[in-house]
Amino acid sequence: MRDGERGYAADPDAIKKAGGDALDIRQALLSAAEPTCTATRRAAGGVDGWLSEDQLKSTARLWDDQNNALAERIGRTGGNLQYNSQNYRAAEVVNTSGMQGGDSPWG
Repeated sequence: MRDGERGYAADPDAIKKAGGDALDIRQALLSAAEPTCTATRRAAGGVDGWLSEDQLKSTARLWDDQNNALAERIGRTGGNLQYNSQNYRAAEVVNTSGMQGGDSPWG
């Protein structure tokens, strides 16, 4: 905002981009985790009878659960940002169409 201006300004393009970035991060997390989880499960299956088998399976489950939870949280955030971007754009259209020159309460 410039000196003397009041109010709040949103940049729908920046908000939309942030949402897209978050959705990209979500997909990258899901894609990056799969080989690790698969390898851990395969290793656990290859050491039957060893005490490490249960620990490896538990580690793979924990990694899956935590990674998926993080990815979904980031995905929801990205979706919400993009939704908010659309709402800001719609509000700007409505506000702009209803204002005449000099209608601003801030001068």
